[in-house]
Amino acid sequence: MELNKFQELSKRTMPFDGEPKNPIHYENGLTNYAMGLIGECTEVLRATNDREAILKELGDVSHYAFGLLTFLGETYDSESLPNYYAEGTKEKLIDKIIILSGEISEQVKKFVFHRHELNSSKVKIALKMLIKNLIVLAEKYDTTLEEVCEMNIDKLKMRYPESFNTKDSKKRVDTVQ
Repeated sequence: MELNKFQELSKRTMPFDGEPKNPIHYENGLTNYAMGLIGECTEVLRATNDREAILKELGDVSHYAFGLLTFLGETYDSESLPNYYAEGTKEKLIDKIIILSGEISEQVKKFVFHRHELNSSKVKIALKMLIKNLIVLAEKYDTTLEEVCEMNIDKLKMRYPESFNTKDSKKRVDTVQ
């Protein structure tokens, strides 16, 4: 699955289908996805020694990263990735992903709660750098980010057969209870 296709398919489980109708929807969507990004990054840390678990969490991080791009009106394009070289050990790449997600969430916090102007170009660059690190990290686990994202979409389709709803979010038919 191409990553821009993943971004499009992810919209079916996003609040407002990734298309906020007003400024409150926009702020709620950004806040939800920034918080989700940070939360999933901590789950990556917890899963470091379990290949299957980390790939699942990388899919979740991808969902939130691409979702933020969607809320910022940006469509993923591999040609638009910044001239940024992602390298290092698995641990170093995970550190970079966590640092970038923290920077992204900090920008969203300042925008939503402190009423600063949102520097969306800065956030978009950080998201694209994060995605580049995800691509390289997936390769360290002998897979591709595209394959990881396809697994994430399959999980989301099972969890939310129609679209996101709180009942299915609590039920989580895709996990062992």
